[in-house]
Amino acid sequence: MTTCAHLRSPAPVGALGSLACVLLAACAPNAPAPGPAVVPAVQFVEGPAPEPTQAPDGPCFATLPDSLLTVRDTVYLHALILDPTARALLVQADLLAQRVAYRLRRLLGGRLDSLPAGEPAVTWRTALGGNLRVKAQRDGGATWQELLPMPFPDTVGTRLLARAVDSVVAHGEMVAWPPEVKRDFVEIRLALAHSAEPSFAQAIGAGFPAFLLRRPAQEPPQLLAHPPVHYPEEMRRAGIEGHLVVRVIIDAQGRPEPGSIQFVWPQGRPRPSGQELAEYLEFAEVSRDVVLGSRYEPGRLGGCPLRTRVEIPLNYTVELRPT
Repeated sequence: MTTCAHLRSPAPVGALGSLACVLLAACAPNAPAPGPAVVPAVQFVEGPAPEPTQAPDGPCFATLPDSLLTVRDTVYLHALILDPTARALLVQADLLAQRVAYRLRRLLGGRLDSLPAGEPAVTWRTALGGNLRVKAQRDGGATWQELLPMPFPDTVGTRLLARAVDSVVAHGEMVAWPPEVKRDFVEIRLALAHSAEPSFAQAIGAGFPAFLLRRPAQEPPQLLAHPPVHYPEEMRRAGIEGHLVVRVIIDAQGRPEPGSIQFVWPQGRPRPSGQELAEYLEFAEVSRDVVLGSRYEPGRLGGCPLRTRVEIPLNYTVELRPT
């Protein structure tokens, strides 16, 4: 996510001094006008963005020296139940994640009351390939299936997770079946992440710390240039203001990807309709042109260019001079 500062249009708009104020990553006007691009209709999304958007792979990442691994992160284990009919087992899924996290600590040579270092068994390139789909059974048994280890190509984290799950099964510590749940099995996804908060909209519950890992510092994309910002004329005349958040992927060359643009709607708030939707779409069209016409210094991880998902707040305000 970017840290945003005010970016103002080059000149006031209209006789009353109305001002289009757009929040972006930095102040850098006068980008070339955006070329034609085929973009989808406005897409509304809610909740946190999934991350990361690109695996740390390629020649640049392969040659990063250990001296650039300056950030020490806690890696968390999350349990997710994607089947809404099995939500009664969410508490048990979290307990399973906690037990597996403890087993991971032991496998890495740590204790239950302290976090071990992940290295050398896992590294920042391999740990977050840990994704298992566990089929927990009423009788206490379980089978697991390795998920496609995206976005990381290595399966070291997955193999480590599988060993931990096997240990939990062997000790008879799988899911305790609540009496009200009549089904015979449930699928639980176990995933490693650098955050205590789940990055999947369907996930409910806390992450459990498993181990420590060093990684390179990450830098967000920085805005270099943007096209002129035009306040929608009808909105300006009516004194209507717009507040939007645009989610977009900035590629490794610093270009916004047209097909990735989404508009983040506040969770728990009804989606716009009728006149409110029409007004929102006016601002959305202008915002999309601004975002697509902007150019960025790409995000970097350890100095290597990285395809990065960012969220850009845009705030169109009408400021009227006193009469």
